Amino acid sequence: MNRTSLCIRMLLLLKSRGKMNTQALAEELETNPRNIREFKKELEVAGYNIKEIKGRYGGYVLDEDDLFPVIRLSDEEVMALDESRHLVSSHKEYTRLSSYNNAIDKIMQMYHNESRSPNYFMDTPGHLLSEKMIAFLDTMNEALQKGVCVNLTYQTSKENSPNTFLFDPYEVLHYHQAYYVIGFSHRRNDIRIFRFSDQRMYDCQITQRKFLKDEHYQLEHYIGKHSIIKGNFVRIELKVNAKTRRLVKETYWGYEFTEEIFDDYSIFSFLVEDVLDMYRKVYSFQDGIEIVKPIEIRNAFKQSLKNTLKVYEK
Repeated sequence: MNRTSLCIRMLLLLKSRGKMNTQALAEELETNPRNIREFKKELEVAGYNIKEIKGRYGGYVLDEDDLFPVIRLSDEEVMALDESRHLVSSHKEYTRLSSYNNAIDKIMQMYHNESRSPNYFMDTPGHLLSEKMIAFLDTMNEALQKGVCVNLTYQTSKENSPNTFLFDPYEVLHYHQAYYVIGFSHRRNDIRIFRFSDQRMYDCQITQRKFLKDEHYQLEHYIGKHSIIKGNFVRIELKVNAKTRRLVKETYWGYEFTEEIFDDYSIFSFLVEDVLDMYRKVYSFQDGIEIVKPIEIRNAFKQSLKNTLKVYEK
């Protein structure tokens, strides 16, 4: 093993095990104890502060205040972490959700890549896709990330045979045990939603042709009672004070979640289907949060609070 590899291994040992003496390090690295001091010097030149504790129970200790380099994640690994937040958040019984979100936030701070595919999970995924559909889903995610079109071969319920056409994928969604992709169909010259189905989706091939998402596109315009995805979705705006802001961001509220920051408060916007569940979350934050829009949702919540108060004023 070359000198560089031994230095890196020594660094990892000190990071994972804490204090280690010269003899223990030498045994782990299968090298002469005299080399350990030289490795220490090289690591310090590279910017790591390795403390030496004297005495019978002394040894070397890596200064934990130093920045320890992290092996960079691949784009696919970043996407997987990003999506996992939505999956875990959908399990309301998970008691460590706040700590989980904190951990993901710390990791994702290093990866502010706007080209990440915006996959939305609107409920708990429970439907197992076939290997073929998983491959198509991966292809669609890759196209989303790169901002390129796919050649999609698809047969709608009203057609007798499949058609192949150019498609610009905007978003992948999971809703009520099924996966969908929404984007611009060059065949129809309009926004369309397609379900990942072995009976409908025949092929999906990535191309090198770049596309730009329509600047006027809003997902809420293409889901609802008259769409394939027929939920009754509502866009909510919440006003959150600065002290409550971090806690609110740790909670899963819906999809297309955005934040606009002001001096002493933030406005959060998102789409939600279960308004009653949203009411429960708002109530849990007491005076740190306020429903702003839509006004009918705000008024309904106010009336609910008034009705509850009357019970206790009797």
